[in-house]
Amino acid sequence: MGKPLIILGSSARAAAKSAVAAGFEPWCVDRRGDRDLRELVGGAGGVRVIEGEDYPRGILKLLDDAPSDAKVLLAGGLDGEVDLLKAIGFEHEFLSSPPEAVRKVRWPTALATIPKTPGLKRCQTVTTISFMRRLWRLAFGSFGKTKYLLKPQNSYGGQDIHWWHPGSPIDATHYLQQHVRGMPISAVYHCDGWSSILLGATEQLIGEPCFGASEFAYCGSIGPLQVSEATRETMSHLGVVLTQRFDLRGVFGVDLVMDFKGNLWPVEVNPRYTASVELVEKITGVHALSPTDGSRKGKPGRAAAQGKAVVYAKQAGAVPDLYEVFSKDQVADVPEAGKSLRQGAAVCTVFASGSSRDDCFNKLKSMAELVYGAMKEK
Repeated sequence: MGKPLIILGSSARAAAKSAVAAGFEPWCVDRRGDRDLRELVGGAGGVRVIEGEDYPRGILKLLDDAPSDAKVLLAGGLDGEVDLLKAIGFEHEFLSSPPEAVRKVRWPTALATIPKTPGLKRCQTVTTISFMRRLWRLAFGSFGKTKYLLKPQNSYGGQDIHWWHPGSPIDATHYLQQHVRGMPISAVYHCDGWSSILLGATEQLIGEPCFGASEFAYCGSIGPLQVSEATRETMSHLGVVLTQRFDLRGVFGVDLVMDFKGNLWPVEVNPRYTASVELVEKITGVHALSPTDGSRKGKPGRAAAQGKAVVYAKQAGAVPDLYEVFSKDQVADVPEAGKSLRQGAAVCTVFASGSSRDDCFNKLKSMAELVYGAMKEK
């Protein structure tokens, strides 16, 4: 048996699969309790589900049943719950970054402190509208030509992000971030508080209507991302700077925008197991939770592109038996057949490979259409 590992987040399945591959025995708390997660960890014994208003505070009570000597790995949705993480830290050590590091790196202006280097840019960030900015708006009508996004401080997966309209207020739970045109990408790292390894990078799919995603919602990844050596060096440098400045630990991801000149604009640091990690592992054969254990495996002959997509419900309805639609290597995050989903909820994740990025994307799109077709039949 492997070492026990507690995995906490909105969806634990991808991190649990990675943990099993790295030799851990997962004990999971999430909001979904999907069929494949239960199968992976050996039935319901290692899975606890929190729904509705009990999430995330109810996690503390459920942890009374968790292995006492287990470390904690964060999945998505808890980055902003620093007080909760501190309470968990009284009883358990974190395999991912500790609560204080999470608090610091997730602060809205954290990325504004990163030193400027060639190829690395910083987004303008606004947490309050000062008196001088109000005067500027009265005189010129806006902050200039820069467009801003209104983002929750506890943002996760691009949910609840909107365009900011000049003159609209900013409350204490939101901030403004400069919008940069370009390709959304994600870089994945493993670190120990001082050194950092760039494990890989992928293109992010954001707000794609074919997957039922809202305008800024994360809905998938395609990789490997082909970048120049200079860009790869910039990514590696960014990982080291973030690791040392904020004392990050374990696996983490950085969401960036690559503009049309090839510059990188970091927009968010996710100090946890992110959605892109699973795909990077699939492409490289590296165990992201223990990348120095000799797990790197060359995989010649693989398709040029690998992709995953989150399929969101375009309308409320019941989930079909997805194992009747896809093989088990094509679909993940599989709810129980017949489960009712609200409009906008994640139905499942689908996987595809292709000869190119576009070929992979088109296959993912076709798989999403199969999901929607099966839901209509119910």
